[in-house]
Amino acid sequence: MKKFRLSLAVLFGSAIMISSCQKDGTNITQVNFDAAYVVNGESNTISVINLSTNKVDKTIDLPQFQVTSGMGMMGSGGMVNMWPHHISLSPDKSKIAVSFPGSNFNGGAGMMVSSFTSGNMMGGTSANIPTQGKIVILDAVSGAILKEIALEGIAFNVAFSPDGKELWTALMMITGKVLVFDASTYALLNTITVGQLPTEVSFSDDGKKVFVANGMSNSVSVIDAATKKVLETAAVGNYPVGAWPGMGGMMYVNNEKGQSISMLDVMTNMMTNTLQLGFTPGMAIRNTMMNQMWVSDPIGSQVHMWTAGNTGYMHGGAVPVGNGASALAFNKSGTLCYVTNQTDGTVSVVDVPNLKEIMKITVGKKPNGIVMRYKSNF
Repeated sequence: MKKFRLSLAVLFGSAIMISSCQKDGTNITQVNFDAAYVVNGESNTISVINLSTNKVDKTIDLPQFQVTSGMGMMGSGGMVNMWPHHISLSPDKSKIAVSFPGSNFNGGAGMMVSSFTSGNMMGGTSANIPTQGKIVILDAVSGAILKEIALEGIAFNVAFSPDGKELWTALMMITGKVLVFDASTYALLNTITVGQLPTEVSFSDDGKKVFVANGMSNSVSVIDAATKKVLETAAVGNYPVGAWPGMGGMMYVNNEKGQSISMLDVMTNMMTNTLQLGFTPGMAIRNTMMNQMWVSDPIGSQVHMWTAGNTGYMHGGAVPVGNGASALAFNKSGTLCYVTNQTDGTVSVVDVPNLKEIMKITVGKKPNGIVMRYKSNF
């Protein structure tokens, strides 16, 4: 979804050991208000926006990680930022989970494919990515770190299962893997083989199916959430990055290089339609209150809106926002859309009925993932 810049560990292919460190007393905070949590990749923080005032009320410091270099690494290691990326909220609203890929995705995960196919990474397309990613689980109220899980590869996102019992993530490898962890003990429960360079992992509305975008395979793996078996591998557009629940029983699959949205039928596990965009999508989500699909345009610094109808989707306009428009989230009523602007270090607040940006909220550097949490749910 965002531009991929290789870390030293990737460039030099060394074995690395990672431990963490965080600032004492700086990430303890109380979030007792309706809030938007925004992950700031470069700042290595979470900005907590009070949705009543649309101001940053709290900032949660995230851990840096100690990297000890092995053979082939330049230098002797040190504390590094592992670029926190996407964020999810547990169903009971008590925990947040953040993925730490170990590399900067600012501008497009699709650049990973170019690195492999051009032979510029680790000797070509047969190599896996050696970067060790992380998952960090935090208390949603205090911001205290509850658990860190080390991974053998890059993790684009991490998602709680709808029942709150499991954590799912994918490893961006040529032989892609999906890992399933117990959300209480954090023990690894299952490893599922999927396509090449999987990125986003998401659930259907009923929680029965899991959808994994396989970037380099131009496909989406559909997994039975109960049995952990792959039900179908659906062909979609060129370099899919994510599949999100959409209108009418569809999943919206944003294809970065294809500059399109594939409509994937949740019931049949097959692609039914493709919407050509004419720009590289950052994220596609639904607004159920307005019967709309919204898509961010990072290069054009705007968000587009389509209205779902009986004959398809009708483009309803575009709203200029900040530079590097990325992740999207709606408030509970669907009347406001919050857009993270990576290049600007801001979050745009868009008036949905009037298709107009009404304000920008300054957050940290390179904001990306965003999730909403409401008092009525905790």
